Amino acid sequence: PLRIFAAHELAAIIDPAMTTKMTVQFNLFGGTVLKLGTKKHHDKLLAGIDSLADIGCFGLTELGYGNNAVEMETTATYDEETGELVVNTPSALAQKYWITNGALHAHHVVVFAHLISGGKNHGIHAVLVPIRDKNLNVLPGVLVEEMGYKMGLNGVDNAKLTFDNVRVPRDALLDKFSSLAEDGTLTSP
Repeated sequence: PLRIFAAHELAAIIDPAMTTKMTVQFNLFGGTVLKLGTKKHHDKLLAGIDSLADIGCFGLTELGYGNNAVEMETTATYDEETGELVVNTPSALAQKYWITNGALHAHHVVVFAHLISGGKNHGIHAVLVPIRDKNLNVLPGVLVEEMGYKMGLNGVDNAKLTFDNVRVPRDALLDKFSSLAEDGTLTSP
């Protein structure tokens, strides 16, 4: 860890915006996939995260609630008929806000949302949601808005992200600590 911190400090001297983007890519996005994901997520994404083939962002904060997870509104509702999670932003206050890498470069976002299955809210869980294809075209159901000019770090692309019933496979749930069965049952080790 000391070498990583030293690398961040040195990079920040040269380009603080790049350092911010690097921190989100490797620490927040990559670290979350590494620590909350399982082998299926690691096999799919870790090499691309390291090589920058898979750029990601970290979707925790919401306009109305900051990082207060108890109040967040974003949902990931399990649809038993299709085996998919439906990620939704139910109000303007639930927009994922100031999401670094989100406005221009990210292919994926780790969305923190209330996981709902069988009509029961299981609390906040992390779900991998693709937001762009490999050509950086925004995917259907995802609204990406650039946050605009800032007082500093304008090299950082910050976004507002909104999800309109975006469907992802059940295995998009980062499930190291809780697994969602095909029938919608949630279990923890």
